[in-house]
Amino acid sequence: MKIDKNVDFFVFDLGGVIIDLDIPFTLNQLGIPPKTNDDSPSVDFMAHPIHHAFEKGEISAVNFRDEIRKTFRKEWSDQEIDNIWNGMLKSIPLQKINLLKELRKTHPVFMLSNTNSIHFKKVEEILLADTGEKRFSDLFDHLFLSHEMGYRKPDVIIYEKVLEKIGIPAEKGVFFDDTAPNLIGAEKIGLRTVHINHPNALMDYFTDVH
Repeated sequence: MKIDKNVDFFVFDLGGVIIDLDIPFTLNQLGIPPKTNDDSPSVDFMAHPIHHAFEKGEISAVNFRDEIRKTFRKEWSDQEIDNIWNGMLKSIPLQKINLLKELRKTHPVFMLSNTNSIHFKKVEEILLADTGEKRFSDLFDHLFLSHEMGYRKPDVIIYEKVLEKIGIPAEKGVFFDDTAPNLIGAEKIGLRTVHINHPNALMDYFTDVH
């Protein structure tokens, strides 16, 4: 493993970086057609005010489920909604957990995720099933979760809050995310960024020279 000597800490997104995602699966279960252009319903839903409010902890899981029923005009049970919503959450490769453990021997590592109470409960169940690890809090120095912080990426304030807590200059950190706008938000406050745009991108970063 190769680490730039000028890097003092690492910040990782969760979905699409640590855990594999299949967002089209959930959109299909909701009855949303596959994305065909920038005006498609799938884009609208992932940017839907309900979704964003849930990610910022502004509404509860109960409210979110009710809004899903209203939005899609379905009489789904709470469990059916949770199953559909969690359907996008796939596997957590053990090599990524081993990478975090190895990094943490020499550097603090942090999670910064746009997430919600339903998803985070499920990802910890997947973590245990796939890797034997009980909690993400055992693997990171701190978890920065949007629904607990009241902010979400790519708003600059969430990165400012993260850096305030970490207490290390932004230019000494590297942030990994699969969503380009989130990287732009991080770059605005001085973080170095890496776009995780293919399944091996994270592991490749630490095998190449940086």
